[in-house]
Amino acid sequence: MANSNHLRSALPVRQIPRFFLANIGAQLRWLVAYTVQIATFIGHALLRLTVGWRDVRPVTRSVLTRQVLFTAVEALPFTAMIAVLVGASVIVQAQMHLSGSPDMVSKLLVLVVVRELGPLVSAMILIGRSGTAMVVEMGNMQVSGQIDALDYAGIDPFEYLVVPRIFGMAASVVLVALFFLGVSVAAGLLAGGLLIAGDTGAGEFLNLLLRQLSWLDFVAFFAKTFVPGLMIAGVACYEGMAAGPHDTDVPRAATRGTVRAMSALFSWNVAVSAMLYLA
Repeated sequence: MANSNHLRSALPVRQIPRFFLANIGAQLRWLVAYTVQIATFIGHALLRLTVGWRDVRPVTRSVLTRQVLFTAVEALPFTAMIAVLVGASVIVQAQMHLSGSPDMVSKLLVLVVVRELGPLVSAMILIGRSGTAMVVEMGNMQVSGQIDALDYAGIDPFEYLVVPRIFGMAASVVLVALFFLGVSVAAGLLAGGLLIAGDTGAGEFLNLLLRQLSWLDFVAFFAKTFVPGLMIAGVACYEGMAAGPHDTDVPRAATRGTVRAMSALFSWNVAVSAMLYLA
């Protein structure tokens, strides 16, 4: 930063805009190159999972099962707590600002929870709980030479380490998001039965909720869960395998992986939401 400030002070005033434009261009080039690298990384894993699935070793399939167990199943208790709080808080806010209209409350629950918060919060939970751990695990294996040892032993590190984690994370985000939506909607129904005035029962309120859904919501849900799961695991595995050569590089890789996975998640969600509301 000091060198950059010194360089700016040494530049003529008329060259300062060119200096900033050059920096912006360099950042954009890096972003495009990094995006292509991650996309290639993920695409290669998907190719192994689809076309080359028959050639995948049984041990890799076992790693995939354990990955889903760790990433999805063990995250359900914490996810349930957050889902209850989100679903109930949406209903409370609706009661305060929408006069408890069942139709408006069900619409708000779909717009806020089903379309936006459910997929987003679920992915954020898995980034914090499993994505960072994935970077640290891969980084430690890279620094300690375990990845090279796998290669020397005739085991493809990409197939053994990356492929099951990428698909396991993608499947886990979908499962956790479905669980989150189920719990949050149930909490909303309970809170709605307690707070919403009138004769609207839980069955009628659920019917109103389902009527707010369209086929675009199902497409958007898949786009906001499965694809971010691929991106989260892709970034985590890439940053972990790029860590080193020192032990102190692993925490830096974990920070980079978490921040870049979060950035990719929010960018993708904004893009999908924009396309959804423009459709």
